[in-house]
Amino acid sequence: MQLITRRPLLLQLASVLLLGLPFQVHAHSCPLEMYRIDQALSKNPKLEAATLKKVKDLRAEGEKLHKQEKHGEAMLVLGSAKKLLKIE
Repeated sequence: MQLITRRPLLLQLASVLLLGLPFQVHAHSCPLEMYRIDQALSKNPKLEAATLKKVKDLRAEGEKLHKQEKHGEAMLVLGSAKKLLKIE
């Protein structure tokens, strides 16, 4: 009988954990993306000066958004920087 009354609670708890997990993973992905950008920049990529400046500006904006806990926006901005660097 206890299993029946606990099941909805367990399902609710599992749902909350599973729904919250992507946000946690997403939040922790920002530093990894910034690291990847930094690694690519450290290899002195052959980019035009304007493109290089744009990448650095996007990287800085991504970090700013990450610190403001706007992780979705940060990932989009960092993705744009990675696209300019032609990295995955």
